[in-house]
Amino acid sequence: MGKKIVGILDGDRVLIFDKNGISKLSSRQYGNVEGNFLILSLVEALYLINLGWLVVKDRDKNIMSFEELYEYAKNIEERLCLKYLVYKDLRIRGYIVKTGLKYGADFRLYEKGANIEKEHSVYLVKVFTEDSSILLNELTGFVRVAHSVRKKLLIAIVDADGDIVYYKMDFVKP
Repeated sequence: MGKKIVGILDGDRVLIFDKNGISKLSSRQYGNVEGNFLILSLVEALYLINLGWLVVKDRDKNIMSFEELYEYAKNIEERLCLKYLVYKDLRIRGYIVKTGLKYGADFRLYEKGANIEKEHSVYLVKVFTEDSSILLNELTGFVRVAHSVRKKLLIAIVDADGDIVYYKMDFVKP
């Protein structure tokens, strides 16, 4: 990727103002462009730091290491470690991953190579640990929400070793 892109930490997000950085990241479906800047989630920023594409500066313009940003972010982002592991795994598999907050999910997932301006996401992703407990009516609620917005539900289960298993859940009419 060449020269690292500089991001500025702003609460629960990282802002990119450099036009070349915005172009490089948005063309690869990272972040959301708003006006003259790009907004990255903390999970996206961590992933991009890990790739070596991004450096993040705090309010005092000090460059934060992956570990420093992670420590900062885990105080803001509930279940940061789980979400980061799933985000990273899905990106490595070639999917486009966006926030699923609007749908009560952790992520929205687009097929590889999708034009997210014109196509809808295919999946909603909910992340759990292997020892999470969930009530059946909560699970059916997630499936119904996914079905009502014409998406499938992926349940991502992260085990103690950080391995992830995905289960696709769908609404079936008998």
